[in-house]
Amino acid sequence: MSKILQQSLFVLLTFVIVLSSCRKKEFDEFYGRPETLADPIYQQLQAKGNFTKFLECIDKSGYKETLSAAGSWTVFAPTDEAFALYLKENNLTEISADQASAIVRYSMTYDGEKIERLSDNLTARGFVKNSGFRRRTVFYDFVYDGIDNDGRSIKVIAANRNGSYLSTDFNNKNLPYFLPPFMTFAGIGATDYNYFFPGTEYTGKNVGPAKITEQDIVAENGVIHIIDRVLTPPQSIDQYITAKTQYSAFKSLLDKYVSYSINTDISHRYQVLTGKSDNVYAKIYSGVLGFSPNNENYLKLDANDAQAGMYTIFAPTDAAVEAYSKVLLKYYAKNRLQPGNYKAQLSELYALRPDIIRDFVNSHFYTVPVWPGKFSTVNSFLGEVTKLSPSNVVDKQFLSNGLLYGVSTAQNANSFSTVYGKVNLDPTFYIMKQALDVLGYTIPIKTASLKYVIVPIPDATLVSLGFSYDPFFPTAPIRGDLTILRRLLQTHIIPLGDRAVPNFTTAAGILETSNGEYIKYNRGVLSSAGTEDLAATGDKTIPIDSITTAVNGADVYATRVLAYTALPVSKHIEKYGTATTDPYYSFFQFLKNNVTLYNATTGAIQGVSDGSFYSVFIPTNAAIQAAVTAGLLPKLANGLPNYAPTDALDISKVSKFIQYHIIKNSVASDGQKTGTFESLLKDESGDAAKVTVAINTTTSIILRDVTNATVNVLLGANDRSNVLSNRTVIHQINSYLKYQF
Repeated sequence: MSKILQQSLFVLLTFVIVLSSCRKKEFDEFYGRPETLADPIYQQLQAKGNFTKFLECIDKSGYKETLSAAGSWTVFAPTDEAFALYLKENNLTEISADQASAIVRYSMTYDGEKIERLSDNLTARGFVKNSGFRRRTVFYDFVYDGIDNDGRSIKVIAANRNGSYLSTDFNNKNLPYFLPPFMTFAGIGATDYNYFFPGTEYTGKNVGPAKITEQDIVAENGVIHIIDRVLTPPQSIDQYITAKTQYSAFKSLLDKYVSYSINTDISHRYQVLTGKSDNVYAKIYSGVLGFSPNNENYLKLDANDAQAGMYTIFAPTDAAVEAYSKVLLKYYAKNRLQPGNYKAQLSELYALRPDIIRDFVNSHFYTVPVWPGKFSTVNSFLGEVTKLSPSNVVDKQFLSNGLLYGVSTAQNANSFSTVYGKVNLDPTFYIMKQALDVLGYTIPIKTASLKYVIVPIPDATLVSLGFSYDPFFPTAPIRGDLTILRRLLQTHIIPLGDRAVPNFTTAAGILETSNGEYIKYNRGVLSSAGTEDLAATGDKTIPIDSITTAVNGADVYATRVLAYTALPVSKHIEKYGTATTDPYYSFFQFLKNNVTLYNATTGAIQGVSDGSFYSVFIPTNAAIQAAVTAGLLPKLANGLPNYAPTDALDISKVSKFIQYHIIKNSVASDGQKTGTFESLLKDESGDAAKVTVAINTTTSIILRDVTNATVNVLLGANDRSNVLSNRTVIHQINSYLKYQF
């Protein structure tokens, strides 16, 4: 090779080496690890020298590489002093590999966060400030030994959704922390924290039972917060109740809602990991429950909603369930269930009436955290504020997926304690109970703050009227004419407002039912428009059998149904207006002879529409004569009423007079309705003339007409007022109402 060529090659090689060196330097400067970057979590803990036990756990659990490499973790690292305390409290000399794995995985949460960010809930829409108090940890339970509903030993995995299982979700447990932003947001404080963690001082930087002693140590792969206690994963609600025998009765009811479904994905994963051939079954709680007690996730309305939410359960002890079983079994134990202990009878009741057991269980379920100071402000899954107080609590646990209060008294749910509860629990009224539910009348009458009287209708009565319940027709389980049934049910539901339950045995009065019609009570008997239509005197009233009080009123048991009337209003006026001595005689004579208003064939009064409510105020015969004398009604030559005028002007006078004495609302002497109401009388422009109910008490009704004259409703023992008609109440008045057009 020539000397010139050798020199050229040397120069070229030198250039290539220099160029490569420059490029490597640029690459390292751009992609290389910055000298200012903090060491990874593992190395930082190692350098601090006070985390030897935690590092040993990391090594045993196989997480050394994870915590030494890239990633994003928040690690709550317990010191060696914390481990010394843990070993002493648990009588341990060393920590097993399984224990080490649980400690490390439960101390690691996803995403490295400083203290200032931990209280923010990361949602699909971004961070929601101050609402977070938990983070998902690396720890989750896997397959465990269980027993299915037939008593067979099987391999089980907990559900990770409410009512279902998703094999791609590991059901990770969440770690709670208590920082000032969230505590203020939730309206709780040190007392709430120490209720569950009495052995730890509340500092405003607490993680479970531990305190954060040093915070925000930034690492290459996350953030370290140093804590003074070792954290171990708590049990779930399902795990805790299963392990505690004092809740065996309540657990036996929960088990009614458990099914076991084989999962091929988890079975395969288990077989690969263990070499065993067992199938794995997902333990799934029914979706009819408020939540699944073994679900570590929250509602999953958002991927991370467990950061801001958890469940609460009030778990009644065996003694509490036994005591309350007397309520649930009251109408069943004697005649419908086999003799035995309360657990066996509750199991039988579930077979007969699963809805009763469902409501009992769900009354103890809350889909939000119920903090100790907020018992009376949070609604259960059934929408009811708890009737329990901290004095009923005999056990309290901050579990992995919810708060648990073991209580010495079962929840007295509205489904059983209200006026609806009596109908609900007593099988004698099963068709009525189902009709109330299906037709939408249940919620008001089982709301404890709303006062009602219910007159239950027995199944036998409803069957005799052509009604039945057939669950095999889920879209239309109530068989019969629903229009009639609705009106019938509404007549047996009486809202009280702010009034006390009447004294049905010694007093008398009138009550408006839920659909605007009225019933009457009089010293141990009831009556309605339909019963008062009956011919036999003994049938016109219904004896009251018994009265049972409830938290929101009373159930009044009667021997027959409170029927409504199908007769037109005119027939009830005619009833007291045929003989010359009858109180409605003069008014009815004018009405029946007025061809403009009255249809003699049907009895219909023009302007009185089916389905609407009215009051008719009928002047006494003497008051009618006074109106005749005053020229408001036509008269004969002798000055007496001309009941059948032929002159158009006189006929118009009669029409206007009658129309002004009928108002568009039903009013009775119950002290409830006052105000100004439209009459049937209208002027030429179509505006209705008004009548004012100025005073309404149980003993007095005073009306005022458009001339400002007052008229009294006659409410004496011999007066014909509060007469019940078809969605109408008829009253006798001492004078007449005067209009001005």
